[in-house]
Amino acid sequence: MKRTFSVALMLVAIYAGAAQGDSSAPFESIETSCSDAPAAAKIDLPSDLQKWAKLSCTKYGHVIRAAAGWVWHAPQSNQFVRLWAQPAERDFAEVGHSSYFTLVEFRKLSQHEAEEANQALSASLGAKPQAVSDAYLLTATDNGGRVQTIHFVRSEANVRIGNLWGWSCSVPCSAPTVFMAFRP
Repeated sequence: MKRTFSVALMLVAIYAGAAQGDSSAPFESIETSCSDAPAAAKIDLPSDLQKWAKLSCTKYGHVIRAAAGWVWHAPQSNQFVRLWAQPAERDFAEVGHSSYFTLVEFRKLSQHEAEEANQALSASLGAKPQAVSDAYLLTATDNGGRVQTIHFVRSEANVRIGNLWGWSCSVPCSAPTVFMAFRP
């Protein structure tokens, strides 16, 4: 009961914080036009992914982040989740179009793969697995050859309320970042 109340309280705080400001606001000051990106840069996301994600070109390189109207939030670190083409997660250098994605793939997982992803997510959350509705895998490779992934998992309850859980990781994955994707 205490754990359920704590989780509910945490989610209320996340929703309230997200509703106070658009998670894309910081990007307005660092975004650049993608029209000057190298020919090898992937600047368009697969159409099925565009409901949840957006690719932005910035003065710090290219980034895949939550689509307009969505928030990807990691409750354990209280951070927004993004995939940067620039390898450094801290102290970014202004590299512009020097860091970009060369491959962006998105696919729906088979039911068996979705169940496995759901089990991994539940274990990461320390929670009992819920009945999984569907799951997806985003794979992004940057121009340095680094591969990053995001698993999106929707339980049947998530589908009804319109949110989903996921985790992001660099391959090989040793420390996934678990997050919730929702509309504030």
